[in-house]
Amino acid sequence: MSKAKKDYRKWAKEGIRGFENILMPSFTPDLGALDPAGIRLDVRRSIEHGFFSVFAVPLGLNREERREFFRICTDEAAGRIKVGSPLIAPDEASQHAYLDDCAEMKLSHVLAHPWHTWRPDTADDLYSFYRGVSDYTDLAVELWATDGWQCQHLHPSNVVVDVYDRVADLPNVVAVKLMTTLDLPVVYELCERLSDRLLVAGVHLGIAPLLVKHYGMQWSGAWTVEALQSPEQRNVVDYLNLLVEGRDKEALAIYWKIKPAYDALYALMAPMLPKGVHPFTHLKYYQWCMGGNGGLLREAEDPNEREFPLRPDERAHIRKGYQSIGLSPTADPDEVFVVGRAAWKSGARAADMPVKHTYTV
Repeated sequence: MSKAKKDYRKWAKEGIRGFENILMPSFTPDLGALDPAGIRLDVRRSIEHGFFSVFAVPLGLNREERREFFRICTDEAAGRIKVGSPLIAPDEASQHAYLDDCAEMKLSHVLAHPWHTWRPDTADDLYSFYRGVSDYTDLAVELWATDGWQCQHLHPSNVVVDVYDRVADLPNVVAVKLMTTLDLPVVYELCERLSDRLLVAGVHLGIAPLLVKHYGMQWSGAWTVEALQSPEQRNVVDYLNLLVEGRDKEALAIYWKIKPAYDALYALMAPMLPKGVHPFTHLKYYQWCMGGNGGLLREAEDPNEREFPLRPDERAHIRKGYQSIGLSPTADPDEVFVVGRAAWKSGARAADMPVKHTYTV
């Protein structure tokens, strides 16, 4: 369907509601191939959590594997949950190939952000990147407002608000994700200038009451929501729903209840966030603790991400966070995480794994 015929804003207003989690590939224990059963398990658990979307991050995959990963996700989703993905590719040809794969495998949206080593010379260069993505695809496009270094020569916050303001007028740009660590003045400016056209998503739960009340926030993603809830006790999903319904007192009671685990999550991530990387193995472990597949990942291409193996004290920290808010993490031994829950049920064991991985536990 062409952008001229689709009302993206209406589609987003109706469909981008609630929380989107991060869904990473699951592999066979030797890391040689995708594990469809493990991927499908994670999609089903995401549905059980009450999320509106899974954010499929194709870590360590070649193009053929990426397409298969997306296909498995959308097949298992079967219209019960949306599937999105990050678009962070090094050049235009790679971006177009990625967008083609997302469209052909029936994803609904992408989160667009310039390649992490690219530094635009001018604001017009940055606008051209976003315009190029929008013009090429019929998928809905979300923006990611994040601090860092790429655009600090264009704006002290690293977020070039004037560019976002222009991009917000493109027909299939529907939402903006606000990074947790953004300075509050730029959060304010983005909300003031964009919330009449884009759905604003605050990742920091503490600012959600203000964003809901004043800027119509109705979604948040993509992050490890499973760190704070279970399918049976949907703390974070209920928190946002209550805020949107105007039941602030009930919502804030949930916030203060889950804050110990929220603080524990942030304390674990704080040393990693300034590097601009995501400790995906840790995020996998969080999901596994709440019944997800788990399983090790292929070694990260970014050397910075290899600095974060999943240590025993961190696994204990994660479990303690759950227990601090009355949630019971899985009682399965960590060996189940290593091989993946689906593979474990099929008889796989860590001792049989033919390769030694960086993220040994």
